[in-house]
Amino acid sequence: MNAGADFFKPLPQDFDQLAHAVRQRRGTGLGPELDLRSVGERTYSAFEAVSFSPQPPANAAYAPRPRDWRHLPYALWLQADRGLHLHLELTQHYWHTALPHALTTRRPLKWARALLHTYLQHFAPDDAVFVQLAQSAQLFFADARVMQSLSETEAFGLQRLIERLGLLDPHLGPAQVAHDILALPPETRLTQWQAQHALTDGFWLNPFARQAFLEALKAPEEVRSTLPYIQRMCEWALHAPGTPQQRFRYPICRDEFAYSLLSPWFQRTPPAEVQHALMSELLRTLGDPRHDHAGWLGVRQEAMATVSRWLTARTLDAFFEILQHTEDDIGPYRRRFWEAYFHAGHILEAWVALGEEASAALRTIDPTGELAHGKILGKIAPKQCVLMVRMGHLLFCDWSHDGRLRAIDVHSRQAPKLYQAQYELHELRFATPLNFNQGLSDDPGLRHLQSHLGGWQTLARDFLAQHLGITLSIDDLMPSTSI
Repeated sequence: MNAGADFFKPLPQDFDQLAHAVRQRRGTGLGPELDLRSVGERTYSAFEAVSFSPQPPANAAYAPRPRDWRHLPYALWLQADRGLHLHLELTQHYWHTALPHALTTRRPLKWARALLHTYLQHFAPDDAVFVQLAQSAQLFFADARVMQSLSETEAFGLQRLIERLGLLDPHLGPAQVAHDILALPPETRLTQWQAQHALTDGFWLNPFARQAFLEALKAPEEVRSTLPYIQRMCEWALHAPGTPQQRFRYPICRDEFAYSLLSPWFQRTPPAEVQHALMSELLRTLGDPRHDHAGWLGVRQEAMATVSRWLTARTLDAFFEILQHTEDDIGPYRRRFWEAYFHAGHILEAWVALGEEASAALRTIDPTGELAHGKILGKIAPKQCVLMVRMGHLLFCDWSHDGRLRAIDVHSRQAPKLYQAQYELHELRFATPLNFNQGLSDDPGLRHLQSHLGGWQTLARDFLAQHLGITLSIDDLMPSTSI
């Protein structure tokens, strides 16, 4: 174990309810809860004092106490290069002599606690000493005296984990726990599964649970494509939901998590219900990949591109719904125009900046506040908003409610940055040499005139063909029926 890691925090009072179970069974307290770091260091020092000898001479001034032997697992891995795992003779004595003797004592569960905790918190199947720990733990818990004691406590739910799901088998345990969780009915919450097995919230943060999570991410594609799977894995992935401590539980598993959920849809479009659930859950667990880069750190490009494309579509759709709520007269024409370029694969990114009434309209459309947006600072009509679209090397800002369509090279110093929380008015009404009006107007922006005749659409289409080499027919850019 590395010094300072989370598993050296004080042992939760009801960790796997073993401590509480013993109190219930014996009717006596165990004293203050263990600080694993302190206990590990103290145990290490006890054996260091006898030069790590498993059997100090009878006349030695000091000898480790029974409690030190009971706590030995806590001192196995203090740091990579420090711990009792480096002292083979001592650990062999623990496995082959001390543990078997513990089975004959009145309270074997006190020994079981250190074994189980260390197994879960230092889950490392490729480590030879850990394998020995796992084998010893399996033998210890398989003894009828231990299971009988466990069955008489409030922690009897652990029996199913150990006997039915092979918790202590480092090669099968994580996969079998994962399978058991995925087989739960959709209405059963993980907290119910946790309570059934006498576990605490801390269980989900240990390396064993993380490995089980990774095993669950390996489910067949036909399973990973289902809504119950998506909801279960996102429930599992989120720690302390709805609290200030809310976070993704396993940061080093971001890539596997996002790839598992998104890879079924790299080459096909998911059902609307599945796509909506995926976007909502991924925003909640990892954040928006377009601007929350830390949340998506290390995730493969295919997964990021897929969810970014969906979010771009959702941003476009939200903009057009805002126009409907704020009564923009040519909203349907704008929708048809921009969606034609999006579906043709030319719109790479989209963002919206909103005025006061437009923001209120978005809250109606998106009451949970999942869809991020920018705020326009400065004096504008409250209903106004701006759709920002990147196509190739150009950024377009399409102002609503009699506003103009403007274009600028994304590399220009005057180009506004996408995904900002707020924009000064001048940033979105930038000076630009890119003129939609062929120099016939002092303002290079394009007014949205003669929408029903394809007036501004034709000018914008020709501009895109000239600067980006993109050509769509005017019929593709017009609504199919009269507005």
